[in-house]
Amino acid sequence: MKDSVFCSDNSPNYNMDTMELYLGPINGTVKVKLFRKKIKNVYLKVFRSLDVVLSVPEHVSDEWISSFLSDRQKWIDRQITKYKKTSGCDDPLAVRNGSSVRFLGRDMEICKEASSVNRVEADEKKVCLYVTDITDEALIRNIFRKWWRQTAQTVYQQEVDRFYEAVIRGYGIAKPEITVRKMKTLWGSCIPSKNKITLNEYLLKADIHCIQYVVLHELTHLLYPNHNADFYNFLTIHMPDWKERKKRLNAEAR
Repeated sequence: MKDSVFCSDNSPNYNMDTMELYLGPINGTVKVKLFRKKIKNVYLKVFRSLDVVLSVPEHVSDEWISSFLSDRQKWIDRQITKYKKTSGCDDPLAVRNGSSVRFLGRDMEICKEASSVNRVEADEKKVCLYVTDITDEALIRNIFRKWWRQTAQTVYQQEVDRFYEAVIRGYGIAKPEITVRKMKTLWGSCIPSKNKITLNEYLLKADIHCIQYVVLHELTHLLYPNHNADFYNFLTIHMPDWKERKKRLNAEAR
């Protein structure tokens, strides 16, 4: 690894829970958001918004984190370069005519047109917003966000219903409550004691096979709360290619 991977003094520069990482002359310096959690594994993600997030166990030292990011500098740089080449918007709030948004595994062009009724229509290539006031950006954002959230709720619920009936129902567990919301570092979460599953609204950017992986993953937690051997054996039995789906999810949807 070359010198000056980090800032000018080659050392991590912390600003609360962030670290600055120098990627090179093209992408410059990025801020890595650092989260110390009660987890066993390390998770590094680059989002389509160009945010870089690193989650580590609470006991990991700063020196180890510096070395880890140095080793993955080129990978982070490649991911950011890839996302910069697309015009996609990561947040449904960023609605721009002619830009694109990732939706069910496809980069969809966004278009806005004047209409007597506010509505959103999507086909294989476009997401069209028909609005009563084409100049009202707040109105456009609200319409798009409402449509996105409702679509996410519908798609997720369909997959939860399908996997619940096919896999989980026979174990005598009630169908869980499904909540959709923004999540910064997780695609989904499950609280078995409350029989509740929460799914990230941005998971809707992923193709349906990746969504199915997250759904089955969280449903499996109703039987096995921890990520132990029984959990992964169950997941593998009912979705043998879950590892490939997970890899594709983290590579393409973020």
